[in-house]
Amino acid sequence: MLHATWHSETGTPIVFLHGLLGSQQDWQAVLSRLQNFAQIRPLTIDLPLHGASAQIHCHDFADVRDLIDQTIQHYIGTQPFYLVGYSLGGRLALDYTLNAHNPNLQHTILEGTNIGLATEGERQARWQNDYQWAERFRHQPLTEVLNDWYQQAVFANLGQHKRSNLIKKRQHNHGIAIAEMLEATSLAKQPYFLSQLVGSKYAISFLIGERDLKFRNMAEQHQLNYRLIAQAGHNAHFEQPQAFVAELLRSIQRAP
Repeated sequence: MLHATWHSETGTPIVFLHGLLGSQQDWQAVLSRLQNFAQIRPLTIDLPLHGASAQIHCHDFADVRDLIDQTIQHYIGTQPFYLVGYSLGGRLALDYTLNAHNPNLQHTILEGTNIGLATEGERQARWQNDYQWAERFRHQPLTEVLNDWYQQAVFANLGQHKRSNLIKKRQHNHGIAIAEMLEATSLAKQPYFLSQLVGSKYAISFLIGERDLKFRNMAEQHQLNYRLIAQAGHNAHFEQPQAFVAELLRSIQRAP
């Protein structure tokens, strides 16, 4: 079971899954705003090899899915709940929604989440890329790798101040653990979920920063159910927490 924390005593549970290199603390700006809504009870989870779950290992998506399910069953049981995931946490939330078949899950909200790669060539190229990053995380000083990690195109809209803050926040990680997680949950190993999303019986929606062009194009091309977060890039809940919370609440209110 993964380490998790409740952030209020009562209300409908909303489970939050952070991204690669993150932890429960990544949601703090969102949580502080949700305290004004007594009907919501946030539960944040540290993913395997991260935060207080740093000693919990995993080998693939099925491993992580089982760990998330054990944690949800322990903390939430049979209560109706919502699931929110960012980036890697979003991909794990999507996998959980489509494969765990939890009847108590009401709605899944995915932020900056990739639905998978359509071709074998794309998957092979992504595996080579992820493997190279994993090798760097294993063998090079973490600060050096993080400096290059946050230069990737998906983070291009971040100013130097926010980029520096993220690098400082991420220095508590262990490079070997991040390498293990990166390989276990590589996008190259994720199924291409488009066919399951089209006409899905599951309530799934996407929140995307308006400057996150890669994921905007994905959502528009495949006619996904999505909403834009103004003046934000890939990490909208970090860049624009107020707007993110507003859209999150709208998504929940629209849920069946």
